[in-house]
Amino acid sequence: MVGRKLGYTILGIVVPMVLFVLAYIGYVWNGVPAGVARSAGTISGLGLHAPVQIVRDARGVPHIRAASLSDAAFAQGYAIAGDRLFQIDVTRRLVLGQLSGMFGSTALNADREARIVDVRHIIDSEYAHLPAGERSALQAFADGVNAAAEREPLPPEYRALLFRFAPWQPQDALAVGYAVVLDLTDSWYDVIARDAVERELGAPADAAFFSLTDPRYDAPTLGGLPVPIPPLPALPGAHPPPALAWIPAGEREGLGSNAWIAGAERTATHRALLANDPHLARHIPGVWYLVDLAYPGVHVAGATLAGVPGVILGHNDRLAWGATNSEDVSPRVFSERFDRADGTRYLVDGRWVEARVRHERIVDRFGGTSTRDYLTTRHGFVIEQSGTVRHAVQWGPLSDPRSPVHSFLGLDAAGSIEAGLRALATYPGPTQNFMLAQTDGRVAYTVAGAVPNDPSWGLRVLPGGASATLPALVPFAQLPHLEPARGTLTVTANNVPYAAGYPYRLAANFSPPYRAAEIRTRLRAQPAVDVALSRAIQADTTSLAERELARSCVDALRGRGADHDPDIAPAYAALAAFAGDFDPTSTGATVAQRIRVIAVRDLVSSHLSVPTANAYLHNGPGFVTLMRALRERPRGWFAHDDATGFLVDEVRRTIAAFGGRDGIATPYGSAYAIVARHPFATFGFHFWDAPSFPGSGGSYAPAVQGIVLGQSFRAIWDVGAWDAGGIDIPLGESGEPGSPHYTDAVPAWLHHDLTPLPFSAAAVTAATRATLTLRP
Repeated sequence: MVGRKLGYTILGIVVPMVLFVLAYIGYVWNGVPAGVARSAGTISGLGLHAPVQIVRDARGVPHIRAASLSDAAFAQGYAIAGDRLFQIDVTRRLVLGQLSGMFGSTALNADREARIVDVRHIIDSEYAHLPAGERSALQAFADGVNAAAEREPLPPEYRALLFRFAPWQPQDALAVGYAVVLDLTDSWYDVIARDAVERELGAPADAAFFSLTDPRYDAPTLGGLPVPIPPLPALPGAHPPPALAWIPAGEREGLGSNAWIAGAERTATHRALLANDPHLARHIPGVWYLVDLAYPGVHVAGATLAGVPGVILGHNDRLAWGATNSEDVSPRVFSERFDRADGTRYLVDGRWVEARVRHERIVDRFGGTSTRDYLTTRHGFVIEQSGTVRHAVQWGPLSDPRSPVHSFLGLDAAGSIEAGLRALATYPGPTQNFMLAQTDGRVAYTVAGAVPNDPSWGLRVLPGGASATLPALVPFAQLPHLEPARGTLTVTANNVPYAAGYPYRLAANFSPPYRAAEIRTRLRAQPAVDVALSRAIQADTTSLAERELARSCVDALRGRGADHDPDIAPAYAALAAFAGDFDPTSTGATVAQRIRVIAVRDLVSSHLSVPTANAYLHNGPGFVTLMRALRERPRGWFAHDDATGFLVDEVRRTIAAFGGRDGIATPYGSAYAIVARHPFATFGFHFWDAPSFPGSGGSYAPAVQGIVLGQSFRAIWDVGAWDAGGIDIPLGESGEPGSPHYTDAVPAWLHHDLTPLPFSAAAVTAATRATLTLRP
């Protein structure tokens, strides 16, 4: 009898729980198709001045036709919120340190880290300094987002979290922009890492570990003689690399972009041409949102950041523009001495001064509220919570809050290269290499953004006693640039932009020139540039330096007779057949990349402590350092000064690290396949992840696809024949898992197609699949 009662009791508990779980699953699952916003019909009663049409093409890209900038911004906010509401909500929370309010304590550390920078203060100041018309546009954009959140079904992620969308504020668009600003800005943590290298190695550190370029492949954007690079210095001697279990992930490798321009005298059509493919983290939804906007005086199309009005990279009816990250210095880092490990007083000119305290309140959705205090010294915000020695960061956006929205809206409306350059002269950063191409056949190039003229160039942590006065900026007119011309043909791929004789260093180091060298070679190999050639270059999976590394390994193995070792045979055969192509079918690409990762790790860790080596490997030019050391073979770099023996040992260590002789030589497509992860993947839920992309391109070919980073869009503009060019994103226009446009772009992306973005009235009419009319 007791057992029966216990059974009923258990059933009384279990059955409701099971029913609740089933009901919850059904509620979430039903929200997938139900969460897709309308793309056709008429919606009235909106905060508009006149009706607006949102025409959708076969990819779901919105073509917005409005009677004013304000109405266009409203409609763009409505369209983006209909497609990407959860994404833009998560992005603003990530930047502002408010993820805990949505996800609970699992996001608490991320929120604490985000609050180190007072982004809220920055964006409020930027918003206040914008011209009234641009503030009005941001307000209209916010009104459009909120109108869609009220009238369209909430995405299924909100059902899964049992959460509601908080109204969008006009400043939130600026916060979303800061997600990319913080990703592309020279990191203060990297400045500290570079300083650690100098402290451990002394004077040779800069020349040894922070080469501006690899002189064998240098391809300066400005042309001219390459920057003179001194030979690698001798080092005191290599100690045996520690038996490290960790393998650098290389997530920062490939960060940047490719872009090139050809003036009308250098193209097959005698029109200017511009190509651009930025490299950013691969997530679903993707970072870019395609849009075509038309309002009186402006017609612009291309890509914007989801959550930001206007077009960031694209073209209007007379001008196209693209960009790559310039990697110039931005923050300055100071070492401050505090009176106690938990103290708030720091030393200034021999006396203790109280740091300014900022109290931050972090809301945990399930655990109440916590507070944390952040300090600011006369130099800037302090990034550590404790210690008698801490680092303070002086960063321009805090003292000179200028929004890039002003610059990009200026580009959207620019009718000439000269007008575009005037807009870019106001661009605050992060610094970018901008390329421009006009319908008159001229093209131009410039670096734009605030670059402090600081002699340390991001290589040193400055002493706390140093002046807190901000250094002057390098004048815009003195940043690297090429004047408008019809005969220009040049490329930028985050490599050093300037040639010999340029007066400023600008950066601690630039990205290796390997992509730029391959692109330049391909462009110069043809008598005239056209869309087909540019498309082929964007699909180019050739890695010049890794081909060189593979050949060096083959020579070393032959020289030491190790090519006949049965344990090495599969790796040797793959390397011997490898011509540098990081194609999905290649086994040589797999072996070459794995050897690169292990050899860079071991070379660096044989000269630096493990913590400093780890920090350097995160974002230092380690591959350039390895390749130069193997070529130049300076004294003290390799054990017994035996570079050949080093390579043979590294091949053996790589084989051991990656599954032995039978596991090392697998096809690159399967060995380095990647999946674009949905935010829920952080919590172990993968049902809304993207399909797997086969490994292809790697980190140093033009067609970059690294472990996390890759081409985030591909665009080619035949300037003036806008319908003949195009732009592709890797996944889809919509962030709604139930939308037909969630991953419909994948097949075209994998085939390296170039999909037109309809621009002319006739092309848009022919491409129309649905029309949504918004009315006052």
